Amino acid sequence: MTKDEQTILETATRLYPATVEQLRKEVRMRPGAFDLAMRGLVNKGFVQLEPLEDCTYVRPMASVGPGPPPLPKDENDPAFM
Repeated sequence: MTKDEQTILETATRLYPATVEQLRKEVRMRPGAFDLAMRGLVNKGFVQLEPLEDCTYVRPMASVGPGPPPLPKDENDPAFM
């Protein structure tokens, strides 16, 4: 994930629900760089675009940051045997 993609994804999760134009204004990125990063996020499955009649919303499908901690293993649990 590029730095631009990470910036857009972090902003999209913070502002959700947001349109593409709202997100573009918030990240203050060049239009070409923004479009390229958005295309990359869509192709990688990190965001989905939801077109409506008058605007397009960005739906984050993932968030940036550490994942949840792993669950502790129980040696007596049959699922771990």
